[in-house]
Amino acid sequence: MKNVSLNNMLRRTLILITAALLLSCSNEKRETLTSGSLTMITSEDLYPVIDTQVKAFQRMYEEVSIVNHSASAREAFVHLLNDSVKLIVTARSMNAEERTAAAKNGFEIDSTTIAFDGIAVIVNEKNTLTRLSTAELALLLTGTEPRWSSVKGSGLSSAVIVALGEPNSAVHEFVKQNIAGGQPLMPNVMPCASSTEVISIVSERPNAVGFVSMAFLDSLPKNVHTLEIGDPRFRRDTTSTEMEYFLPHQAYVYQKLYPLSRTVNIYTHNVGKGPGMGFISFAASGDGQKIIVSNGLVPATMPVRLVQLQTP
Repeated sequence: MKNVSLNNMLRRTLILITAALLLSCSNEKRETLTSGSLTMITSEDLYPVIDTQVKAFQRMYEEVSIVNHSASAREAFVHLLNDSVKLIVTARSMNAEERTAAAKNGFEIDSTTIAFDGIAVIVNEKNTLTRLSTAELALLLTGTEPRWSSVKGSGLSSAVIVALGEPNSAVHEFVKQNIAGGQPLMPNVMPCASSTEVISIVSERPNAVGFVSMAFLDSLPKNVHTLEIGDPRFRRDTTSTEMEYFLPHQAYVYQKLYPLSRTVNIYTHNVGKGPGMGFISFAASGDGQKIIVSNGLVPATMPVRLVQLQTP
């Protein structure tokens, strides 16, 4: 009898536990593409554009809660590879160290291209320069030609000051690798915590040259202007004999004529089928791409009419 009673008790206990678990599961909200929470990181140089997309996505789907942090590209990848976030947005690729870390931990990192950007070169209004070649830029950045007097048309003779995002930023890495050819940058580099600080330094110092995303061009003060950039590898057609110079304009980035262009990607690890995947779909959709265009970048997934500039 005791065995029968004990078996009945165990059976009833198991039934109660199963019922409690089923009730708990039924009360727990399951995340979907348009509901649930997400923590993500966007590199500082792109934060205003991407955060506009985030806010638009949350307005469209009220059951979505997204916390979007601003950080350097390096910090964003560190958090992604530490699995502390599932989604980051940046305009640089993983470097060799990050790819090695991902492989070592068995992480599969997925990427989705959502936009194209250009790095704008900005100077103070007292600098009368209007254009530079990438070769001239490299000489300035590496300190080979440390004074503006070496550049025809600047109207200045003072030492060059470079205003640039701090070394872990995507813009700094782009400038060092794609313009300076990986060489050490000149001593007169002022590492900035934000793109706004870069613009501020150029506005205050006539001898400064700065580098920012196209997303910040609409916020330039009146005493700062953007330079045309030339590179012999970037031509309208193969019959061109003279080097052409282009502004960081959407049309020129779209046509792959502007030399200092880069790709904006969403990188994810184990993002699942929750709001992270929902945000990716939104960012690549027509509505998300319109936000890209209206904030100065170039759409990557949807055909959008761009205003064509006249030949400079």
